[in-house]
Amino acid sequence: MVVVCVLTAVLTTVGLAWTRDSINSTGWLALVAVAFVILIGLLDPWVRNTASTNPSTQAQLAVAARALAVGMTSQLRAESEIRELVPPCQLSLTWSGTDLPVADSEADRAGLPGSLDKLIPWFRRLADRRVVVLGPAGSGKSSFALLLALGLLEDSGPDDQLPLLLSLGSWNPAIDLRTWMAARLREDYPALRNTELYGSYAADLLVDRRRVLPILDAFDELPAELRVAALRGIDKAVPPATPIVLTSRRREYTSTVARAGALRNACVVELAPVKQDTLATVLRGSSTGLGAARWEPVLLHLHQEPRGPVAATLSSPLMIWLARTRYADLTTNPTELLDSRRFPNQAVIEEYLLDQLLPAVFPDGDADHLPATTNQWSPESARSWLVFLASRMRHGELPWWELRRLVHRYWLTLLGAIALGLLTALSVTVMATMASPMSGLNVASLTGLCAGGLVSLRSVISAFTKGRDASASLRLGAAHSLFVVSLVSGTAVGLVFGALFGVNFGLVSGISVAIATALRFALGSPAELSQPPDPEVMMGRDRALVGLVVLVFAVGVGSAAALLFGGGRTGTVWLGFGTGALLGFVLSVMSRNWWWFTVARAWLAMRGRLPYRLLEFLSDARQLGVLRQVGTRYQFRNARVREHLARQAVSVGKRR
Repeated sequence: MVVVCVLTAVLTTVGLAWTRDSINSTGWLALVAVAFVILIGLLDPWVRNTASTNPSTQAQLAVAARALAVGMTSQLRAESEIRELVPPCQLSLTWSGTDLPVADSEADRAGLPGSLDKLIPWFRRLADRRVVVLGPAGSGKSSFALLLALGLLEDSGPDDQLPLLLSLGSWNPAIDLRTWMAARLREDYPALRNTELYGSYAADLLVDRRRVLPILDAFDELPAELRVAALRGIDKAVPPATPIVLTSRRREYTSTVARAGALRNACVVELAPVKQDTLATVLRGSSTGLGAARWEPVLLHLHQEPRGPVAATLSSPLMIWLARTRYADLTTNPTELLDSRRFPNQAVIEEYLLDQLLPAVFPDGDADHLPATTNQWSPESARSWLVFLASRMRHGELPWWELRRLVHRYWLTLLGAIALGLLTALSVTVMATMASPMSGLNVASLTGLCAGGLVSLRSVISAFTKGRDASASLRLGAAHSLFVVSLVSGTAVGLVFGALFGVNFGLVSGISVAIATALRFALGSPAELSQPPDPEVMMGRDRALVGLVVLVFAVGVGSAAALLFGGGRTGTVWLGFGTGALLGFVLSVMSRNWWWFTVARAWLAMRGRLPYRLLEFLSDARQLGVLRQVGTRYQFRNARVREHLARQAVSVGKRR
């Protein structure tokens, strides 16, 4: 489709240059327009496969589930390696039934103990496979959820449910849980919109037909006033005989159960503290030689004082990771933690380890013990950026397309809309003046101002539209067909401009708009579902679409200028190319997430809040273990890390 669009644009331009004296230009343009309509008619999936507008069949859902499993497995495996959840650094989490009155009395096997090496068999033995995992902050609940999802994917059969790992922090219980899950599937895997391969409503049907096993992490991160409604909503959306996994901090879940009742048929387990022999194995196995020997005095102290503050701190997977990160450099000495005057209790030790995380992963200089990253970021800047993110992240996560929501000033959106409006007004005024010099500057200016006003209004509406409206919508039926929409839009524009400025100008304008519309369809439906979600790839598709539309409009308007004024007036022709590129940019970016992301990051970068190369920084922070990726969204590795950094932002604000 892209090749057809570019070829049509080239033929339009080349044909106009060659047909001034030999072939009638109107006939040539009409021939190109007809050929383009025929080609997109042959290529349009709606024309070739009308069944794609029907709900997905069982076979299509099976194909989608298999492709999703491949993409999810790749992402979760990479995430587990980055978070060191694989040997030799893997902590062997253990759990057992809880003595709290939060389990449904009808749930069986609630007291089964378990460990990571038997996680999948343990889960499959549960009668209803409905589990609630409790534990304090940093006890490994998210790791448990990730490893369970990965294990189920790697050990799945063709008829098994697809484990879908989601963080509940962004869910509003006023929305049905199944509706929210389907929306998240569409956001993270936009290739599900490929109706030719997977039919229509593939994400919704995967959820509604119980082809998805919800693994819902971080129930405790929901606002306190929403937890009762959330637990009832979960119980309603996922009936008692349907598998589900829910993780939460202990106090938040028990207080909710006291008011809303327990999750029906759920087996409730609690994660146990890390045992000393497990800790010793991990600390020794993650280093060699001198690196491992540095931990021996600490391990001896833990054996002598198993109830001391150091032992209490290092019983948490989060704190173990923080300690290993802090002392990964061979020039550091972990025995400093044994200084009772400096570290009198567990709280002081934990705050120290949290404080030392960013200096350890963003050192001032080279560090061979850290994983390779794309850039070496300044320690001061990295801390400032992450503190800002921690204080501004909505629901504890950052979808790249919602970066503008970190800017609490509506005038930034208005500024972007006004900028697009002015660019539109300028380009349309120039085009109108070139097309009909006799009509006068006033008429051309009025036309430009009207067009600019409409674009500004449309961009404001687009900016405040919730979600990824330009990337997550379904394409169904004739009203959203590549063939129909391209034909109608091109014909409408061609008729208007043809009536105002002549047949040839109308043909060029119509072809340009039709090509731009077809390009938007061609690049708006990624077909590769088995690839793991990547924010940079998704943003790259938006950027590529903008570039191609700019090229098409530049060629179209430049061709019109050459047609009207002749190839000898080089300056006017180049003015036409520039004006077309400007108009193409405006029309392509006003509904694309890339534009608003770029505006927001440029503004935040100018203020020093975030780097301009934000996605590179987020990717590096994830590689270093500070952040994690869930679908296409970035989150801090642990809520305690985010809360710790957010408190620093509050303290800085008070000092100012």
